Amino acid sequence: MRNDLWQGYCGYWQNLFIRENLLPLGHAAWQGFTTQGRGMVACDVAIINTESVDWCSDVVEYTARFVPLSDISTYLQTLNLTATLIERLIDTVQTYDPAQQILLLINENGRADINLLQHLAISPAACYQQMQQRWSEFQLETPTHGGCHE
Repeated sequence: MRNDLWQGYCGYWQNLFIRENLLPLGHAAWQGFTTQGRGMVACDVAIINTESVDWCSDVVEYTARFVPLSDISTYLQTLNLTATLIERLIDTVQTYDPAQQILLLINENGRADINLLQHLAISPAACYQQMQQRWSEFQLETPTHGGCHE
């Protein structure tokens, strides 16, 4: 599938990143929710030049972790987000549907973008189940605390 045909491509790389990493992101979201309650997936991505990435074959390294609601304010303050935006995100965390949606913060070289993924083709619970069934394929280490994946 060409990149420009996927979900109304607008030239923004995060849609492609999410498409290629939806299973691990959904896994982190569901595991975090079932073990820590409501929260959001925070993903750190270091890409030097997004235009040089072949999203169909290149592996983009990232770190994803689940941030529970009780830690979100502190976490978002480290990203220098405004108090108003932090309040709005906390409201969203308290109201999103964790069974059908993923709240995802992507931090790229100090720039934070928040995505509320909804109308997913695969639910976060199904992402979790598929990742568990195909654990060796994804070569994930067993999380030791709170669903942190690298």
